[in-house]
Amino acid sequence: PTMDELKELYLKACSSMSCEPIHALVEDLDAAEGGSLTTLRLNGNSKRLFKSRVQPMQVFSLCEALQDDCNVLFLDLSYNQVNDLAAQAVAGLIKANRTMKFINLGGNCIGPLGAEHLARALSAPGCTLQVLSLAGNPLGEDGVMAIGDMLRVNTSLQGLDISDVQVGIKGIISICAALGGEGEEDVNRTLQAIDISAPIIQQQQDTTTLSVARMLASNSTLKELGLGKHRLVDNQLEMLVTYGLLRNNTLVSLDLRANRLSGFSGPQLERLVTERQQLTSLNLASNMLGDAGARALAATLPYSPWLTRLDLRSNTIGEQGLVALAEALGLASHLRLLLLWGNPMGLAASRALHDSLSSLQQGVATAGGKLVTDLTTYEVDGRAQVALLQVDGSEVVDEEEENEA
Repeated sequence: PTMDELKELYLKACSSMSCEPIHALVEDLDAAEGGSLTTLRLNGNSKRLFKSRVQPMQVFSLCEALQDDCNVLFLDLSYNQVNDLAAQAVAGLIKANRTMKFINLGGNCIGPLGAEHLARALSAPGCTLQVLSLAGNPLGEDGVMAIGDMLRVNTSLQGLDISDVQVGIKGIISICAALGGEGEEDVNRTLQAIDISAPIIQQQQDTTTLSVARMLASNSTLKELGLGKHRLVDNQLEMLVTYGLLRNNTLVSLDLRANRLSGFSGPQLERLVTERQQLTSLNLASNMLGDAGARALAATLPYSPWLTRLDLRSNTIGEQGLVALAEALGLASHLRLLLLWGNPMGLAASRALHDSLSSLQQGVATAGGKLVTDLTTYEVDGRAQVALLQVDGSEVVDEEEENEA
């Protein structure tokens, strides 16, 4: 249908269900009159919907109108009032619409029942949805286990975000088993990115770490993995590196933010960066690596041309570690993104960072692309100063993208 026809279908569905139309959607359809609308951004945390978030019955009317649409590829319903009932409507949309590729349901109130509805829709033959975000929903153990069962049969999903969904040990094990396991045949072979950050783990245990390691050792399709807030400690990182990461050949991006890694993890991070030559992005923000961890990473940077993005924010790195990182920059022309804010920067670190970044900006130390950092440096009365610089990941251009351009 055209945009005019889609608008007419939508208003008719709203009337039949006795619910008020989403005015932001009507405005978008009016603006696209005569053209096509491939993206519907109806996120409740936006300025235009902040005080009138999408309600469950409005989701029903929207999904009914979109069932036969062949224009919309991206639907964002994050941060609204989408509950289990509304999730059932979205599940019906997934079954009926073979054009839509991306659905964002993050930050809603979908529980185990809603997760089961979505899992059944995604398990149906012919499913074409490629990316689904359920981050920040209270799916619980049962909901995530239903998602795990779905992954064993789904062949369309390429990206899945189930971070901060109140999942525990059983749910994590279920997901890992669905993505890879020794001797298992009914495992997912199409998912390329998954975020399982922020599970509910009350005490230190090795069960989930071993499950993730076994999955990585046998999985041959996953490229991006989020393990933030898993309460990982140093010996668990060693387990993950030895039995999982170093046996995996496809992972290019690893998120280990907000764990409990200290300077004793330095040797394991050195092994990971130097031996995993496919790893291009490493997020270690909000750990406790300190000077020892920073020095270990600084020593590897000149010899790891594959690593292009490194996040070390808020890691209690002091003068010695920051100076070591600053000095390594001149020999790491491959680095495209380095985030360091949140570490205590004294006189020596500020001077070293100022000199290195100034040299890079002048093109003296690098023949590669531009290095993006979250710092800006300047001098006042001969003393180097450092200030926070807001950066956007989209500013980063990798070498492959440069060559294509």
